[in-house]
Amino acid sequence: MSRVKVLIIFCLGLLFLFSESGIGQEATESQSSDTRKTILWTGEVLSVYRNKGKAKIKIQRNSYFSERSEEEIRGIFSEKTSLPLFRKPKMDEIGSFELENVEIEFGKVGKLTKPISIELRGSFSLAEGKPARLVSVGLLIGAYGEETFYQDPARFDATDVVRNRLVKSIVHPKDGKEMVLVHTGYESNGKILYEHMGYFLYGQGSDPGDDSYNPKFGVPDRGSLEEVPSFYIDKYEVTNKEYYKFLKETGTLSPPHWENGMYPRGKEYHPVTNLTYREAEVYSKWVGKKIPSEWQWEKAARGTGLIWRLLKDESYEFISQPKEYPFGNDFDSALCNTKESGSKGTVSVYELPSKGQSPYGAIGMCGNVAEWTSSPYVPYPGHRPISGRFGKHLKVIRGGSYSGTKEDAKVFARDFGGIPNLLNDRKAGIRLITEVKN
Repeated sequence: MSRVKVLIIFCLGLLFLFSESGIGQEATESQSSDTRKTILWTGEVLSVYRNKGKAKIKIQRNSYFSERSEEEIRGIFSEKTSLPLFRKPKMDEIGSFELENVEIEFGKVGKLTKPISIELRGSFSLAEGKPARLVSVGLLIGAYGEETFYQDPARFDATDVVRNRLVKSIVHPKDGKEMVLVHTGYESNGKILYEHMGYFLYGQGSDPGDDSYNPKFGVPDRGSLEEVPSFYIDKYEVTNKEYYKFLKETGTLSPPHWENGMYPRGKEYHPVTNLTYREAEVYSKWVGKKIPSEWQWEKAARGTGLIWRLLKDESYEFISQPKEYPFGNDFDSALCNTKESGSKGTVSVYELPSKGQSPYGAIGMCGNVAEWTSSPYVPYPGHRPISGRFGKHLKVIRGGSYSGTKEDAKVFARDFGGIPNLLNDRKAGIRLITEVKN
């Protein structure tokens, strides 16, 4: 082989080698740019004596240590005996905790024996320049690990998403009612994004004098939003016929406005109304469901109220998209049975147009009959109204009714019941939920 050919082959080899190296480096950099150092677990310092102290890790369900054996836990602490020391609330690292002894407590979790707490004893070592007075009860110790913090939702494995996705509707085995899924995340172009997050923007931000005022409405952030896990909600309100079946099977007394213990003729599919909260509770337990919280109810009626996305700098961008009615921001009397519709009474739940359904497919969440929620009637966090009758002995009522106005039927509008008490105040109907078991 001539020297020229050898030289050409050698140069091509070098070119291939460096190109492969460049690709590998680029992949590594791409991978590292989407990962971050995170705190895997924390334990709280419970006692301090001079330079030594004791900390305790309470092991919650599905936490870092919950499924590990004693041998695995001791192995983790034997590998790393110097643990970072954090100061709340910003989790500033101020030094380290030098581990000397580990005690693991086991207990019954259901029928299984699992670790429930870990007690750590050791000494404190503060970072240079940190004063000794910082060492106190309430500090946290922990351990770092790596996690992926950013991935474009479009890159998620489509087959995996479909395989693990909850079905959009179910039929409940007890009452045979269709229930629709109120999922976490939000829908965009037919895809549900950020399904692991249940962010929800509640209330309104324009009228501080109203009981629905949310002071953080105009500037939503992770600290002011509610997280509502996925659940199923009745597509339609509970009807007279369905409630009558419950009365017959349990021997419960019928509502006083029913003549001879029977609902009004021809209204078997109208929503049951004038129930007390205690009656709603008994019915929900009989059927194996729950009365929704007011935030579950509001999310089912209006949607998330916003969209969000994780940016490359690890911050979240939130964009408000609130609705005033389940079907949009413009009132339509044909879609909502209130005074404005002129019906002067309830209508069959099956006569309500599907065009008026909520973003999740629930029908009749605007007017017809008001609905009980399980939430106490108290001001929202950060709101201090000048006047109003609030109390934990009262329950929030949502949705408005045929006898109320379109303002009463807005998705954020709040009413309440419980006067003189929850046993006697006949004020609303019901729509129930089933929570999703993870």
